[in-house]
Amino acid sequence: MESINTFKGYEKVSDQENQIPSPLPKPSSRKALVATVSIVSLLLILAVVALTAGAFTRHSHNPPVSSKSLKTVCAVTPHPETCFDVLSSSLKESDPESILELSLRIASEKVSTLSLSFRSIDDIPEEPAVKDCVKLYADAASQLNETLSVIVTEKKKKGGNWMTEKVVGDVKTWISAAMTDGETCSDGLEEMGTVVGNEIKKEMATANQMMSVCLAVVSQMKKLLVILH
Repeated sequence: MESINTFKGYEKVSDQENQIPSPLPKPSSRKALVATVSIVSLLLILAVVALTAGAFTRHSHNPPVSSKSLKTVCAVTPHPETCFDVLSSSLKESDPESILELSLRIASEKVSTLSLSFRSIDDIPEEPAVKDCVKLYADAASQLNETLSVIVTEKKKKGGNWMTEKVVGDVKTWISAAMTDGETCSDGLEEMGTVVGNEIKKEMATANQMMSVCLAVVSQMKKLLVILH
């Protein structure tokens, strides 16, 4: 009997040691779990897309204040579309004075680029009209840089009272001189029958229009400050 009981005891121990772990989920259960996770993920993605679309729709119906201000400023210029298209991507401040500074900065960059473009024309670099345009647009860039420098300096010294009659008069004179440089270049090319590429023509048109924008903005600055403040 004792041997039998001993045998039974060993049998119990052996059964415990050889217990089989709980079975893993059946393949069908795993498939159901994967399907559930996929559906939840899809719903989350759709929710994010819907929220983004809603935000975009609200944005399109209610343009930011900076865009509204820029449109108001550009509306007083002779080239409102060029003004908005050129400035909108770089606009950070929506007040008219900041828009004027940005206009001058971009106009100066475009004029400087034009001077280099004329300098790099391979087939007609020695033609008198082309050489004149190099100098004229370089001078225009200098005039615009001087204008911007004076405005920034006066704003730092006098704050919101920088627009004295003298400063505004000087600024308009410098911008007008830069515009004259651009017009002189165009007239010289036409008189000499000098043909330049379409790309340079586009650059000239944009640069000349942006200088005109600068002059219009500074001329209407007091009016714009009343409207937008």
